[in-house]
Amino acid sequence: MTVRPSSSNRGTSFCRMDPFLANHFARVTFLSDNRADLPRMTARTLILQCQKDVIASTSVGEYVHSCLPNSQFVLMNATGHCPHLSAPQEVIGALRAFLN
Repeated sequence: MTVRPSSSNRGTSFCRMDPFLANHFARVTFLSDNRADLPRMTARTLILQCQKDVIASTSVGEYVHSCLPNSQFVLMNATGHCPHLSAPQEVIGALRAFLN
């Protein structure tokens, strides 16, 4: 049995984030551009893309896949941006398939 925190607990946890760290995270996340680095990455890479992700659309995942020379793209049935929270079994299945 998998125990997951309720969505209200996750929201509370995010709201308790240190403002300095939240600001730093936002700046690094939203102001950095690493697209030019992608073709130089040689590691085998799994790209998990959720359907109806309001943060990163399918075209973003497809773009990353097209730029990473050794990548595999999986469009999941899960929706949203955090499938490890909303659809952990689907994530586990995709990881197992990739690693085998």
